[in-house]
Amino acid sequence: MLPILYHYPASPFAELVRAAFGAKHLAWGSLIVPNVLPKPDQTRLTGGYGRTPVVQIGADIYCDTGAILPALESLPGPSLYPAPLGPLHRLVASWANGPQFFAHVGAAMGGMTPVMMGEAFIKDRQARFGMDLGALGRAAPHLAGQALVAARWLADTLADGRAFIGGDAPGAGDLALYSNIWFVKAVPTAAANAAAMLAMPGMADWFARMAAFGHGQRREVTPEDALAAARANSPAPVTGNIDAPYAAGMQVGITQEGTRDEPSIGRLLRCDSTGITIARKVEGGLTVHVHFPRLGQVVSPA
Repeated sequence: MLPILYHYPASPFAELVRAAFGAKHLAWGSLIVPNVLPKPDQTRLTGGYGRTPVVQIGADIYCDTGAILPALESLPGPSLYPAPLGPLHRLVASWANGPQFFAHVGAAMGGMTPVMMGEAFIKDRQARFGMDLGALGRAAPHLAGQALVAARWLADTLADGRAFIGGDAPGAGDLALYSNIWFVKAVPTAAANAAAMLAMPGMADWFARMAAFGHGQRREVTPEDALAAARANSPAPVTGNIDAPYAAGMQVGITQEGTRDEPSIGRLLRCDSTGITIARKVEGGLTVHVHFPRLGQVVSPA
């Protein structure tokens, strides 16, 4: 079954998933969505979830890289959690895509002008995340310094000659660290910050090894193709538990910490350390399962 990625080219988290497809040598469907709301082709399945990326596998919809990478792990190809680190890749990825991501936002975007960002992007990020351009600009030197510390730690990890953070095979931690630096490198006004990161011993070679995996075999798909794939398949059986104070079958809304987006509302099927799953009824009586990581999500009765 062809996984379908809802994404736009400049998204660093989408680049993480594109690189994961490359590392696993997978074919995938590309469905481009706007970088601002509304995203009707995406939210008709996810509910209120408007962040990028989302991956659809049949009638299962995975939101956030914390849910997407475990889903891709079950597909053919090399593991995204290879030994010896194994699950420790999740810890590295959570750090890189959590507190360190905002540092890389500053390193990448702190020097951008409002014209470069675009009025629609600024309004969207202000409304959804409370972005303050003035505060971002003032904090940019500090944030760039934090990002450089992360690059130094990565360089120190690679100093013994290993190819990737865990040894000979790349994993989710590498992908998360790579997508952060890719983001900084992709912004012309952040060239000095990217150069400083990649000038550290071993960093340019590691970055080149990550980039060399490419993006797998990309196929363009339409919103109609994606909806047809959901209709043609049943959601996969749900495994996992429901931790207190939640109960199986209760109607809940899932939102993300730090966002003002509308909740994704559905019937609760799973809520434990492995993640969250809700069942949603969408157009034409179609039922999809929407999956989230547990970390960073707010679960509320709906």
